[in-house]
Amino acid sequence: MNMKKILFQTLAAAACLVACNRNVTVETIETGSLYLALSEETEFITVETKAGTDYTDFNNYDVVIDGPTKVTEKFSEFAGRVVELGSGNYAITVTSPDTEPAAFEQPIYKAYETFEIRAGEVTSLDLLCVPDNCKVTIELSENFMKELATYEVSINNGLGELVWVKDETRNDFAENKAGYFLTRGLEVKVQGHRAIDDTQATAVYYVKNPQPGEHHVIKLDAKVTGTIGGITIDVVTDFNEVQDDIFVDGLEDGYVDRPDFDGTEGEGGEDEEENNNSIVWEGNELFEPQIISPDSQIQMTITMPAGIETFIVEVSDNFKEAVSVITEGGVDYIDLINDPKIIAEFGGDKSALLTGDEIYHQTEIFFDLSSFVPILSSTAKGMTVDFILNATDVNGQQLLFMGDKPTVTMIIPE
Repeated sequence: MNMKKILFQTLAAAACLVACNRNVTVETIETGSLYLALSEETEFITVETKAGTDYTDFNNYDVVIDGPTKVTEKFSEFAGRVVELGSGNYAITVTSPDTEPAAFEQPIYKAYETFEIRAGEVTSLDLLCVPDNCKVTIELSENFMKELATYEVSINNGLGELVWVKDETRNDFAENKAGYFLTRGLEVKVQGHRAIDDTQATAVYYVKNPQPGEHHVIKLDAKVTGTIGGITIDVVTDFNEVQDDIFVDGLEDGYVDRPDFDGTEGEGGEDEEENNNSIVWEGNELFEPQIISPDSQIQMTITMPAGIETFIVEVSDNFKEAVSVITEGGVDYIDLINDPKIIAEFGGDKSALLTGDEIYHQTEIFFDLSSFVPILSSTAKGMTVDFILNATDVNGQQLLFMGDKPTVTMIIPE
């Protein structure tokens, strides 16, 4: 029997012990009930119609309940009735059905609450779903539309990009087309061609630190000098009746390409060192908790242009006992670069999990946590396990997602 097989058996036994301890507790608890109602704050919304979605129909909203009894259902399963749950402390998240990080006509509404179920009692929750992304619309001055024959506006929040175009065959500005973005810094790029001589003008503007529920109105204007090639584009932003006039030169230098912009800037107008590190989980761009099955694939791409210096995987408290079995000295985290036992058992072709020099000073890696899925599926039933990715580059910059350490949450069904 090889060492890797022994390792997995040991981990499975430890995980089973943790899971079994939890199961004994669940079997002895009494039950209470939950009555759930929803309402909606419509601060930045009038009528929204993404692919026919009715955001006032709460039956389509997703409900995730985490606690002694775990539930993932549409709100239609809760509407107008009482649902039985095991007694204990809970957290509930309610989210509108479409949650792309950037999309046209797609507001995201969300509610989160902690609550307690008491044996033999009915707990009533009336949750308010509030905006979880920001809205952006674009307004064009008469002079802008007169001077420019074709133009394009692209807005990027680092997770997705939306583009408005006016050319010979398409005019996205003919109607008030609204874009919705998760709240990261927004990079606004404008490019247009002058009608009189086809000269090009460009501009760039950054919306720093947008907040959920905000409606940003980007106003575009064009000014000409009366000479060939003499045109610039003005970007003016309105938000909550506060206006910033931003004058951006066109033609001469063009705009600076910053697709990784995250909306941070140092004091005194000087930019701080940019954090270009990124992580992309294809198919789960928002890092939503995943209900796993034995064949689930948990894979993502990590980019750290300066090179990875440290990479430690931390786990939630309910799984630390299992992890301590396989780590040197009984620690409850996994050091993928410096732990010789981890490198010996998972390195090279032994596992899809990268270790040691496969990570150290690399600028991009394909990070695969799928090796843990079969173990969790068989020995941690009913548990929710978090894997917190704590990585830094050679400059000390952390790997962040939405301003925090990326967290992979796996929900293992009973």
